[in-house]
Amino acid sequence: MRTPSVEQIVTSADADPARARPRKRSLCAMTTAPTTALSPARAAAFALAYALLTVVGRLTAIEGQVLSLIWPGSGVALLWLLAESPRHLARVLLPLMAIHGVLVVVVANGVSPVVGFFGALSVTVQTAVIGVLLRRWCPEMLGAGGTASIRSPRTLTMAGAAAAAGCLAGALIGTVGIWVDAADATVMTAVAWFARHVVGVLTVGAVGHLAWEWRTQDIPPRTHEGRRVELAVLWLLSVAATVAVFTQPYPVTFLLIGFAVWSAARFRTFPAALHCLVIGAIALTLSLTGHGPFDRIEDPVVEVLISQLFVVGVLLTGLAVGALGDRVDVLFAAATRAREEAAEQAELLAEMTESMGEGLVVLDPDGRIERSNGASRRLAHRVSPGADDDHALCSLVRLLLEPDVANTDAARAELGVGDVVIPLRSGEEIVLAVSRASLSRGGGRSGTLLVLREVTEHRSGLRPLAGFASTAAHDLRGPLSAIRSWLSLAVDDLEPDSDAMMPLRRAERSAEQMADLIGDLLEHALAESGELRATDVRLAGPDGVLAQTAGLLGPDDVLEVDPDLPAVHADPVAVRQLFGNLVGNAVKYATPGEPATITVRAQRHGARVVVEIEDRGVGVEEEERSLIFQRFHRSGAVRAHFRGTGMGLTICQTIVHRHGGTIECLPRPAGSGSVFRFDLPAAEDPQRI
Repeated sequence: MRTPSVEQIVTSADADPARARPRKRSLCAMTTAPTTALSPARAAAFALAYALLTVVGRLTAIEGQVLSLIWPGSGVALLWLLAESPRHLARVLLPLMAIHGVLVVVVANGVSPVVGFFGALSVTVQTAVIGVLLRRWCPEMLGAGGTASIRSPRTLTMAGAAAAAGCLAGALIGTVGIWVDAADATVMTAVAWFARHVVGVLTVGAVGHLAWEWRTQDIPPRTHEGRRVELAVLWLLSVAATVAVFTQPYPVTFLLIGFAVWSAARFRTFPAALHCLVIGAIALTLSLTGHGPFDRIEDPVVEVLISQLFVVGVLLTGLAVGALGDRVDVLFAAATRAREEAAEQAELLAEMTESMGEGLVVLDPDGRIERSNGASRRLAHRVSPGADDDHALCSLVRLLLEPDVANTDAARAELGVGDVVIPLRSGEEIVLAVSRASLSRGGGRSGTLLVLREVTEHRSGLRPLAGFASTAAHDLRGPLSAIRSWLSLAVDDLEPDSDAMMPLRRAERSAEQMADLIGDLLEHALAESGELRATDVRLAGPDGVLAQTAGLLGPDDVLEVDPDLPAVHADPVAVRQLFGNLVGNAVKYATPGEPATITVRAQRHGARVVVEIEDRGVGVEEEERSLIFQRFHRSGAVRAHFRGTGMGLTICQTIVHRHGGTIECLPRPAGSGSVFRFDLPAAEDPQRI
């Protein structure tokens, strides 16, 4: 499992803080992304709510004025539209226009049919524009395709912009209607029209949308949420302060902003927004009844505009602080989950390393032991019985990093590259295969990981093979050479048409095959148990190992080698044999009638160099890829068309294994050639080669 980055956490918080939470199951909950039409009962409820708020709005109209001072119904109209399926918007817009036109013209006095029509058209267009923009700009919102409300800074900003754009379009239509009716339409008329509707959308619409989310979604509590006692004290103090501020003439309304910040910082966004709306409603009511600091403004329209500006300011302050608080809570929760996951992964990693059979020791840049696992501590106590863990590990690491030359592969033929013999107090000895890897750290410093593998039994079993190689070289090759010589003399003495010529030729070919087989067996024995003297070896360049394989190529064959191949730390003779076998196989198993094309790639990965040798020959069948490294294995198709002993890849595998690596044949489509990948130790000082 990968731990999420800070960028991922921030992106998910900005996009949708509630997206991953399951919905509450409620019979009366509206769907998050409506796909079916509202039921008649719910549609009637929205229509009734809009009608009631239309009447309330008309009650604020000043005698002799066409415009109402407030219009809370704008928020209900928007919620109605969002709750309806996008495919059935006419079921909202047409009733909305009809209700508005009838109530304004019939119920209200002094409003002409022209103004009533344009007013109804204004509200309808305004609601449609806001709905379209919200579904385009805020798809994470309830009713727009998502499950969240305006509880993120981005959603709050985009929703506010959509409300402003829609209300501006509505204000232009309404002002045109007043002008067509030959009434006095001024800039202040358009401003008042815009203000009353945008306030309705941002107050009733925003709080209603938050209530929708509160009812249908699981809203997590604040990380440090206040208790109910604190909430009660907040309401008591804020209501009392609002009444006190708006029953005296001095301009100290800014003091009430602190209550909005308090509620949004300590409680979830919906309760905080509801609290801010109540404060604003109390302030607006007192202003409309002739109380408070705003009553000193002579123009009643300007007075109400300032009062509504105060309401919006208080509410937006609460929403902004709440959105930031929600974002911080999401980040905090994500960071907490990341820490928990990291702790679980660390615990799992610790359990995995403790259960490993290989010993692991981590050294800091100064060579001090930072960590170890159980296998390394058990090895250390075999070397230093009775010592504590720290001293035993220090003694073991010292023997591994500063070994006696007599206890390394430089002096003992059966040891592999990196093997170290550790003498025990009992007089016995153990052989450890040691591999190192650099660990990157901050500040340009790097530590070291030591991997310890006990190979005592395996290496001791290689000693007889070294003796066999020497015996075979003297006892098998000598008689075979004599047989081949006598056969050659016999063939030379015979007449070309002699009956004995054919059997002697067959005997000659069999002797040659026997010589090849003995040669491969000797090479394998030497590769498995011969002495290895590791040094830094260049692969590319005129003096590199690959340049020495050019003699294996035909006149038209191509060997493509990157001149920047990284050097390796290995036995030069073994590496030449490894690359010679693989390049020779690529030439040998080229597609009949076509020149061989061989590509060699290599890249350093930590303390290892990964090499790939690719050809375009006959390739390796899928079922043969896991078998070709076995001794004497040759597939039927290869045996029928190509000569060989089946030992070449076994020798390659042995050489790679003795250098602490692995070799594999990668899967390729049939007939597209083969790719062999293996790894060797990286050069210790490439600059000095």
